[in-house]
Amino acid sequence: MPSKEDSYLVVDGHSMIFAWEDLRALHGRSGSAAREELARRLTAYQDGTGERVVLVFDGRQGTRADESRRIEDIQIIYSAAGGSADGVIERLAGKYASGHRMSVASRDRAVLDCVAAFGAHCLSANALRDLLDSEERRFREALARGRA
Repeated sequence: MPSKEDSYLVVDGHSMIFAWEDLRALHGRSGSAAREELARRLTAYQDGTGERVVLVFDGRQGTRADESRRIEDIQIIYSAAGGSADGVIERLAGKYASGHRMSVASRDRAVLDCVAAFGAHCLSANALRDLLDSEERRFREALARGRA
């Protein structure tokens, strides 16, 4: 079985933003703030679990390198102009799911069906939120006990 270092969580960014009420409301005020908040939550998850996180967004007119540099702890990928986050996620699963433990979080059933065919574990938006909330609770409890 692959180790944590060989374990990846790939997240369909805009899918999660529009699935979660708090991020959807934040996106209504500022799209970049919603992306940054999602990245912050995923960074905390990666820090706590050691599982590598890859956050994928649909790109507009190419890569948004300025945003990618601000959040260095997780890997953030923007699809190329004319491409989609779905396509990036499907290619990642096709290339890496057979040799690594990979989970993919998306609301898009077609994406989840595709990545499952490559051997990736599928997470719904609610399942991802539960996973992040559980890790945050674990961290807070450890911090309260002085073991974070």
